[in-house]
Amino acid sequence: MSSQPNQSLIDGIRCLQYLVSSNKAIGCRELARKMGMNSTKVNRLLMTMMSVGLTMQDKRRRYLPGPGIHALAAQAIRGSSLFSQALPLLESHAPKDIVVAMGVLWEDQVIYLYHSKPGGQVSQALAGFHMLPAWESVIGMSLLAAESDEDLRLRFTGEQWQHMAPLLARQRAEGQLVWLHDDGEISIAEPLRHSHAALAFARIYDADDAEIARRRQQLASLAERLISVQL
Repeated sequence: MSSQPNQSLIDGIRCLQYLVSSNKAIGCRELARKMGMNSTKVNRLLMTMMSVGLTMQDKRRRYLPGPGIHALAAQAIRGSSLFSQALPLLESHAPKDIVVAMGVLWEDQVIYLYHSKPGGQVSQALAGFHMLPAWESVIGMSLLAAESDEDLRLRFTGEQWQHMAPLLARQRAEGQLVWLHDDGEISIAEPLRHSHAALAFARIYDADDAEIARRRQQLASLAERLISVQL
């Protein structure tokens, strides 16, 4: 038997993930364009997944996640120790006056497992935020710092790299990334050891050095709680 990865399986999983992440019905050609794949192949993959209920079509023959996604989502949540063990801790210990997020990297995109809003319900924080390009996300930058500059330069444009380089250096030097955005917002992220996720605080405004130090310590303490349940 060949030890090479099954490319058709890889393409099918990528196709399903892009479809689910689109947040709307999407045509085959548009999805193929997003994935950088041949539209005929993407259509074949979507039709195959429709036969087992993972995709479906609307009246305009655009594709949507099918009913099988609900079963897959429930099984994935149950099978994810990170998700199931982190949720009670986030519900009990995460600050309520700022955004608290936990996410993972996938194809240089950040997928949010948890993204709360000040005053929001826990149910709204569960996978309730769209994915973002990693270079635009404090979680993404925090996780990308674990990779080599050589690899990253191949995947990002020169303009993106200029933006990324000082943030990556800060994460590597300090173990946390404090990002001051152009609009005055401060966001902070820290990778969660022994997992491929990171925890972040965001929407922090008008914070002096003492407040930033307090938030950094608060984030580190919460991250340590999450890490401890994974050991």
